[in-house]
Amino acid sequence: MIRKAAPLILLSALLAPTSMAGTAVAGTAATRAATATATRATDPLVVEQISSAVLRDPAAPVTISGVVTGTPSASVRVVVHWGQPFQAREQMAAFTAGQGYPTPSYRTMVQATPLDGAGKLRFEFALTPRDLGMSRQGVYPLAIEVQDGVSLQPIEIERTFLTYVPPEQPVPKVKLALAMPIVDRPHRAGDSDFMDDDLRASVSTGRLASLLDLVQKSGRTVTWFVDPALLDDARRTATGEYTVKTASGGAKKAADPSARRWLDGLRAALTSRPVIATPYADPDVTALVHAGLDTPTQDAVKRGAEVAGDVLGREISTATAWPVGGALDRDGLDELATAGVRTVLLSGSTLPPDPQVATTPDTATTLDTVSGPVTALLTDPTLSEALDTDTSVPGAGTLARQRFLAETAMIAFEQPQGAQGGLGQQSGTGQQQSGQPQQPVRTVVAAPSTRLWNPDPEFVSGLIKAASSAPWLQMTALSSVRPGKAQVPRSDLVYTDQDREAELPRTYLGGVKKLGRQADIAETVTTKRQNLFGDAVLRLASASWRGEAKRASGFVKQVRASIEQRTGQVSVIDTPRALAGANGQVPVSVDNSLSESIALKIRVTSDDKSRLGIDARGGVYETEQLNILDNRSQLVNVPVTVHGDGGESTIAVQLLTADGRPYGKQVHVTVRATGYTGIALVIVGAALAIMLAAVVMRILRRRSGKTLPRDAAAPVEQRAVPADHGDKP
Repeated sequence: MIRKAAPLILLSALLAPTSMAGTAVAGTAATRAATATATRATDPLVVEQISSAVLRDPAAPVTISGVVTGTPSASVRVVVHWGQPFQAREQMAAFTAGQGYPTPSYRTMVQATPLDGAGKLRFEFALTPRDLGMSRQGVYPLAIEVQDGVSLQPIEIERTFLTYVPPEQPVPKVKLALAMPIVDRPHRAGDSDFMDDDLRASVSTGRLASLLDLVQKSGRTVTWFVDPALLDDARRTATGEYTVKTASGGAKKAADPSARRWLDGLRAALTSRPVIATPYADPDVTALVHAGLDTPTQDAVKRGAEVAGDVLGREISTATAWPVGGALDRDGLDELATAGVRTVLLSGSTLPPDPQVATTPDTATTLDTVSGPVTALLTDPTLSEALDTDTSVPGAGTLARQRFLAETAMIAFEQPQGAQGGLGQQSGTGQQQSGQPQQPVRTVVAAPSTRLWNPDPEFVSGLIKAASSAPWLQMTALSSVRPGKAQVPRSDLVYTDQDREAELPRTYLGGVKKLGRQADIAETVTTKRQNLFGDAVLRLASASWRGEAKRASGFVKQVRASIEQRTGQVSVIDTPRALAGANGQVPVSVDNSLSESIALKIRVTSDDKSRLGIDARGGVYETEQLNILDNRSQLVNVPVTVHGDGGESTIAVQLLTADGRPYGKQVHVTVRATGYTGIALVIVGAALAIMLAAVVMRILRRRSGKTLPRDAAAPVEQRAVPADHGDKP
């Protein structure tokens, strides 16, 4: 009787021969994990299609088809199991994990049937809800098993679900919000330093091209989280020539038309869809806070809104944050709240109900922070896992779709918390019994667990379409989800040791912190501040560097070199100086090679105070603020005092920003000085002796001249002054 009601159709064999020899029970997770790579293309059992995601008509058949692979001509049996509807999601999880399933009411099997010469057997079942004993709406178990035809030992089993909703029965509703990321790791170090050209392939035929395809195919209620740093990188490659760093320097690249098409397509597709900007470069918020870095998160939130709005051509909110992994602790939450975030999207495991509840609670709750209340939206881990499905595994997409819809249906069918009786006691409808108060519609949220999500657009768009048509689901945008009046009590935020270990290392972030200080100084020295390295530092704090220490270090090195090159364009000229005398001034010259005016101070100290002192209070000479024009130099005279015999010594010259922070490294200028001791006294004494001798000689001459006879002097005077004979002959 059963075989007549549920006929099995065997189709022709396809594909290449493989071996089923040596197989044993392969349904456990451990066995599958160990053999996943080797058996992906040769899985003994693949369920390729289940024709109807939701069963409505009790007489309409659902087709279940697939392929068995094994040793050519081996005898196998294909067995289908089904049973009574589940009463709770916990039962569904146990069934999927192979921890047992309800004793089937019926069994349909294929008697010992040999595989063909290629080791293939295609199968197809056509079953109606009536055949499967479905008498009321609910989620039902379905298991397809392959057994050895001789020993009857199980070879492989696939467990899935069928959801039955007869049209004449009222259907409870649940709201579903989907969040999906458009995020990539940074490709630039400094603003003009592309470290790779991977973006070109990704936007043309790779992961980002698939994401754009999905955006265009998805419904208008899906909320998209877009990383502004990715938009920034794509815009840079799309609008002009750029340079990609290579081992030998850099390679010039022409503007990428694929990036232009990708940006234009994304801009158009997101116009009518909900969009939220992540903080710029999607920072690792908890790691930053734990490393004592507060400002990067706040800067990233502000910068994210600016860049996203500029690229997409409309205002984009950053008031909702989605921390990496959906995990957050109190410190990270407070930091986001301080930055202006009012909603956080977290994994449901981060805020579990306390005490545990039998049914799925509403997704929204409220958390207190130092900056006021913040709404937490909690993703459902099981639904989110379905979005992560690797559809390159044969049959995985079909089973994921069935699981996703069955889970949401079970949420809708669950008896509301506090109501009497279980699902099976609800008059066979999944509705509340007559006379009970109407319960509010619950909301669930699903989102991929990985940031660098690489979806199959056909699978995800098909899943969204199936969910949109499910009679128990009402699709909604993330922004519409609000906490209900009656919230389920929850524990405090759960942040595990594994979550901490996954963070960016403190040693790495310590280097980023130092670079941030250097970048800020390089930007503030100009009279008109510019954002030269702020974005570069934010890119170094990206959560995408988790587990990518080697790649990240290359970006850090490049940013450091750019900052040092910029800083070096304002420098102290360290030419040796000469100083004569015990007191004097040493000229110090500052060169500004930038194309902008700068404002700074100069501080000078002596490296050897026993030889050369700075003639200023405390031995420190510091100027007032100096304004130096672009491409100019400025001279400052530093008062000094020479001690002892003088000689050669050095002074330390430190440039300072206008607010007193050191700019660049100290420069040591050599000063050659001569003191007034030793030879100086000899020279002065000799000069005085010569002067005194000259005075004495003059006095002696005058005295000797006065003692000569008067007549003896006359001839001399006559000879000295010749007589004027006038007109005498």
